[in-house]
Amino acid sequence: AGETVGSYTISAALSPAGLLSNYDITYNTASFDITKKAASVTPAAGQHKTYGDADPALSGSTSGFLAADGVTASYSRAAGETVAGGPYHITATLSPSGVLSNYSITNNGADFTIAKRAATWTTNANSKTYGDAEPSPLTTGSGSNFVAADGVTASYSRAAGETVLGGPYHITATLGAGAGVLDNYIITNAGADFSIAKRAATWTTDPNSKTLGAADPNPLTTGKGTFRAADGVTAMYSRAPGENIGAYHITATLSASVSGALGNYTVTNDGNNFSIMYASSGMCLSEPGHAVLQPINADGSSVFKQGSTVPAKFRVCDANGNSVGTADVVASFKLVRTTASAGALDESVVSTTPDTDFRWSATDQQWIFNMGSKSLKANTTYYYDITLQDGTHILFNFGLK
Repeated sequence: AGETVGSYTISAALSPAGLLSNYDITYNTASFDITKKAASVTPAAGQHKTYGDADPALSGSTSGFLAADGVTASYSRAAGETVAGGPYHITATLSPSGVLSNYSITNNGADFTIAKRAATWTTNANSKTYGDAEPSPLTTGSGSNFVAADGVTASYSRAAGETVLGGPYHITATLGAGAGVLDNYIITNAGADFSIAKRAATWTTDPNSKTLGAADPNPLTTGKGTFRAADGVTAMYSRAPGENIGAYHITATLSASVSGALGNYTVTNDGNNFSIMYASSGMCLSEPGHAVLQPINADGSSVFKQGSTVPAKFRVCDANGNSVGTADVVASFKLVRTTASAGALDESVVSTTPDTDFRWSATDQQWIFNMGSKSLKANTTYYYDITLQDGTHILFNFGLK
């Protein structure tokens, strides 16, 4: 008896037993063989995981085994956790071991693969102001879906260029990790933009002036800027046309020795005023210009009799010594203050018809205002301000006794 693989003797049992004694019987035997049963175990095809994930439960199937033997399979794979190291062979281990010798087993095996992991490196955009040094670090960034243990980091560089118009400049993130680690990933690494912002700069134009009738100075004026020295920014100056008394706008036209450099700046360039003035001092027709004339002493020492007429006279000249008598030379005339004192009477009494304002005397080539003093107080000093069209002043004072 037996049901396992092996060779069993076949014997004959004769009957009826009562007759067998009449024979000289030779009992020959033969063999009965039980051979191994063909069976197989096959791990499921296409088993895999994504790099960095835990292994799934491995599976497979068996065929040809007798159900009563209760043969089961457990599966394992060759060690390894990288994409490049695969595929990894799956091995089936069968049990119970006591029945397995009855089978001729085909253990097919299979491959287990590790797929690349999708990951993204996000680089942050950054910028600087034209002319400044690069920020350090150039920028920052972060990864998503990388395995933390891989310690993936980035170093950053950007496309070359230092002008505003040349940007934006592409930032490249170069990733680093242990040897071969990055081969386990499908990486999205788009980089980012680095921009250069315009630099605020100011060109300050100095005011300037000339005397009426003179040629414009050369250069017209001067100025300075807050630009980078290496850009070689300079200015040429021009002014609004006109040769009369007044203020004319000066325009500074900027240029740079470095082509296109001004495109890197937000420029404040307000210009300034060029003033045409009366001669502020010197002789004008043999008498002091831009000052009160006799009979009022320029030093303020004149004292007139109260009630008399006080002639206030002055001349202003151009650059060529011509006394100027055009309209609006006198912008305003006003009493500034008084003091309750006066020196001794030292001026002659003048009797003439008082004026209401300054008037031009073509004969004397001067401005004159015969000031009546009947309404003014004796023993008082009066201080006056003549404001001229060019904004300058002639100040004078006299006393009444």
